[in-house]
Amino acid sequence: MPALGVLVLLLAGCAAQPQARADDAALNAAARLHPTVFLDRIGWGADAAQLRELSQIGATRLLDAQLQPQAHPMLPPAVRRQLEDLEVNRPLEQIIPPLVREQRAIHMARRDDQTTGAAQTQAELQALNQRKNQLTQQAMAGQLLLAVYAPNQLQQRLTWFWLNHFNVFRGGNIGPMMADYAQRVIAPHALGHFRDLLQATMFSPQMLLYLNNAQNARGHVNENYAREVMELHTLGVGAGYTQADVTDLARVLTGLGVDLADRPVRVRPALRDAFWQRGLVVFNPARHDPDPKLVLGQTLHGRGLDEIKQVIALLADDPATARHVSFELAQYFVADHPDPAMVSAMVRTWAQTNGDIPAVLRTMFTSPQFAASLGAPQFKDPMRYVVSAVRASLDGRVITNPQPLIGMLYKLGEPLYGRQTPDGYPLNSDAWDSPGQLTARFEVARLIGAGAPALFGPPPPFLRMDATMNAAGTMGSMADSLPQTDTAPHPGPRPHLPPPDLARSAVFLAAEPALSRGTLQALAQAGQRVSWNALWLSSPEFMND
Repeated sequence: MPALGVLVLLLAGCAAQPQARADDAALNAAARLHPTVFLDRIGWGADAAQLRELSQIGATRLLDAQLQPQAHPMLPPAVRRQLEDLEVNRPLEQIIPPLVREQRAIHMARRDDQTTGAAQTQAELQALNQRKNQLTQQAMAGQLLLAVYAPNQLQQRLTWFWLNHFNVFRGGNIGPMMADYAQRVIAPHALGHFRDLLQATMFSPQMLLYLNNAQNARGHVNENYAREVMELHTLGVGAGYTQADVTDLARVLTGLGVDLADRPVRVRPALRDAFWQRGLVVFNPARHDPDPKLVLGQTLHGRGLDEIKQVIALLADDPATARHVSFELAQYFVADHPDPAMVSAMVRTWAQTNGDIPAVLRTMFTSPQFAASLGAPQFKDPMRYVVSAVRASLDGRVITNPQPLIGMLYKLGEPLYGRQTPDGYPLNSDAWDSPGQLTARFEVARLIGAGAPALFGPPPPFLRMDATMNAAGTMGSMADSLPQTDTAPHPGPRPHLPPPDLARSAVFLAAEPALSRGTLQALAQAGQRVSWNALWLSSPEFMND
């Protein structure tokens, strides 16, 4: 490099270092004033262990540690054993084809033997659906246990964000695949490069089934997935793409589908070299449109998988994608209406790092706007509220029955994998602060404030490998919901545990200096411990971070 270029780089680094130090100092100062809010923002809520770590190493060092992805986070042994025992965590090739074969066998038996009663067929299908629901509930339980106990809190919270950004609904055969989608498709890329994350979702059986790309073939083009890729996953509304772009993107994606039956796919000899399969995902060149396509002004030629990877890079690297995704990240972590200057800084980092998610997040978290936002309220959505309340209340206890947590999210209108439309749950606070929502939160606050003893009781049927689901414990059809409180049947007596003493908890003591006079007065007038706990967990300061 010429000497002048080296000098320019050195001068630029000297100019940047004081600003970086100032930003880090501002973040550390804001986190000292609002430690529980800071931990609420970079994870699922404060607990005693993270509060100790924050006081020992400071906000910026804790942030840098959280920005490092962890493939196998350290968990309490009892939690790790629960996750290891979940059947839903097995490879999809071992789970899905047997379910599909069983469903086909039921229908074929009905077709071939007209004497078989409709009632018997219905009973067999109902039993199969209960099996699928069991696996779906296992996926929900696993994700909630990770959210509550995993130390890589930022990666866990980002996993939920990306699950919502690349939303799929749990209907049909997708529900039993949701643990795979969360832990093998999303989580490994949550703190990677956006291009790799986009590719992982595009080559996932869950997405291809949900948005109908499994039916997308030459001569029978289905544009559903292509449209949502552009509108929701990458460029965003108003980015200037056209209907012709959507159509040609759909043509690029022809042939990318799913094989649920685990049977050899027949391809004529001339196309065998272009055939590709990984797990349940198949690229069938016989179904692919080989003619040239024009997407966002760039001509793509029919080269199968290479063509798809070209369009992934084209979409991921587009400045509109950087702005769209950066805005949503800022809305999720900082404010409903994030400062445009902060978003622009994130977009610049995106361009400089080719969409490196940790780098973009560090730009956001160390911005003066983020430090200032720690003193401003941001209303928690139901997932954040439930998990933060539980993390503040556990005091080291290990949940053995996650079913009440699943029910709380249903009661609050944000069940895991329950958003039927591809836009995901709304990120803005206004979507979650209606009177009905607040009433439901008071009920949840009282339940957790009482200790939620069912959380520590015997595991529910869906977590017991040899159990069959009873009607009260299943999700039923797509429109049905799980039990919404901890009053659902449980296999055995509940433990008799005293309500937690949250007034002496590390989380409350750290949050107390920032509580309003009204909240302190209400807590001082509370009588029993359960009432005190419920008042704090339903206080404006706790429901806002």
